[in-house]
Amino acid sequence: MPPRTRQGLAVLSAALALGVVADVLGRLVPARLDVALGLAALVLALLALAQCGLATLPISLAPLGAPLALLGGALLWRDSPTLFGLNLLGVVTVAALASPRLRAVGRRRAGLGDYAAGAGELGAAGAAGAAALVFRDIDWASLPIQGRVRRARGAVVGLAAAVPVAAVFGGLLMRADPVFDRLVSRSLQLDVAPLASHLAQVGLWAWLAAGVIRLVCRDDAGLALPGRRGGTLGLGEVGTVLAVVDLLFAAFVVVQFRYLFGGADLVRGLTGMSYAEYARRGFFELVAVAALSLPLLLLADWSLDQREPARARRFRWLAGLMLLLLDVMLASALFRMRLYTAEYGLTELRFYTTAFMGWLVLVLGWFGATVLRGRRERFGTGALLAGWLVLAGLNLGNPDAIIASVNLGRAADGRPLDPAYAARLSADALPVFHRLLPALGSPDACATARALDARWGAELASRRRWTISLARAPRAPIGCGMSRGGS
Repeated sequence: MPPRTRQGLAVLSAALALGVVADVLGRLVPARLDVALGLAALVLALLALAQCGLATLPISLAPLGAPLALLGGALLWRDSPTLFGLNLLGVVTVAALASPRLRAVGRRRAGLGDYAAGAGELGAAGAAGAAALVFRDIDWASLPIQGRVRRARGAVVGLAAAVPVAAVFGGLLMRADPVFDRLVSRSLQLDVAPLASHLAQVGLWAWLAAGVIRLVCRDDAGLALPGRRGGTLGLGEVGTVLAVVDLLFAAFVVVQFRYLFGGADLVRGLTGMSYAEYARRGFFELVAVAALSLPLLLLADWSLDQREPARARRFRWLAGLMLLLLDVMLASALFRMRLYTAEYGLTELRFYTTAFMGWLVLVLGWFGATVLRGRRERFGTGALLAGWLVLAGLNLGNPDAIIASVNLGRAADGRPLDPAYAARLSADALPVFHRLLPALGSPDACATARALDARWGAELASRRRWTISLARAPRAPIGCGMSRGGS
C-alpha cells in the first residue's frame, strides 16, 4: 500500500472517530466543556497519528502548543459569552498559524496578507473536508482485496442484494398472516429522526476534522515560499491621500483641544448639549476612524514604490504625522468614554470597544516601530501577539465583574441601576453582586437582586453548560439591605 494511501486512510479513520466523539460530547457533556474536550480530542488525534507513524507533524508546529493549551483553558474559565467567542477566535488564529502558507513564510516574517491567506487555507480545508482524502490521497485500487477485505466486501454485497429479496417475500408473508404482520410491523417501527441526527452530526464533524488534519499534516518539504512584490505608485498618488487625511485629522484635533478638553461651559454654550451627551456622541465614531486608518496606512505603504530613499522618507513623515494625530484622537475617545461611563454606566459594548481601542494603540505603535522603519515583514506577528496580549488581559481582568463593579459604584453614589441589564451579565459578575449589592439597600438594588435570583436560581442548578466561574458562583440568594431593614 503506498504511504500516501496509508496516511489518507489513517486520517480518515481519525476523522470518523472525532466525529463520533463530537456527537457524544455535544449530547452528553455540558456546553463549553464539550468544546474544550473536542479541541483536546483533536490534538490527541494528531499526536496519536504522529506517534504511530501514520502521519508526520511538522516540527514548526511545536511552539503552538503553549498558546493553544492556554486558550483551551480560557474557554472553560470565564462564563461571559462574549469572552468565550473571543477566546474561540484566538483558537482559530493559532490554528491558522499551522497552515502551509505561514509555515512556508515563517511566522516571524509573515505579513497580514500571509495571516489572512493562512486563515483562508484553514477555512478552505475545513470546507473541502474529506473530499481530498477520498478522491485524491487514497488510491483505492491499491488496497488489498484478499482475506478479511474480500470477505467484508462479499458480506456488504450480499446484504445489499438480500434487502430487496427479503422485502418482497416479507411483504407476501405479512399479507398471508395478520399476526405475523402485526409482529413484523411492531419490530420495524423505528424512530429514524434521532438516528439521522446522530449521523448528520458525526458526518459534519468528521468532514471538518478530516480537512483540518490533512492540512496540518501536510509535509513542509513541498511548501513553496510565496513571492513578494513591491509597490508601483508614486508619492503623488499615495502622499496626496495621506496629506488630505492629515489635514482633516489636524482640524479635528484643534476642535478637540478647544471644546472637549476645554470644559462643559464651552460645549453647552455652542451646542446646547451637556458635557456627557457631547462625549457620548463621538466615542464609537472615533474608534471607527482609528480602526479604518490602520488598513489605510498599510495599503499606502504596500502601494508606494519606495526604491528612492527621499520618496520613502517623505512618506514616513506623512504616516508618522497621521500616527501622532491618531494618538490624540484615541486619547479624545478615551476621555469621552470616561465621561460617557460616569453618566450612563458601563456595558459590554462600551467595555470591549475600549479594549479594542487598547489593541489599536499597541498596533499603531508597532506600525511605527516596524513598517515606518522599513521592517514591514515583522508587523503581522506583532499585531497578532498584541491581540493575544489584550485577550489575556481580558481573561485575567474579568470584564463582566468590572462592569458590575462600575455600575454598582455609580449606584452607591445615587445613580440609577438597571436591573434588567445586570441580570443579563454572566456568572462572572455574581461574586461582585453578592459582595456589593446587599449594602446598597435602594429600590433599584432590591429589584436587581430579585432579577438576579430569578435568572440564576434555576440556571446554577442546571447542567446545560460548565465553566469554572459558573461552578464557583455563589448559590445563595442575593440579600437586599432594604428588605432586611424594612421600608
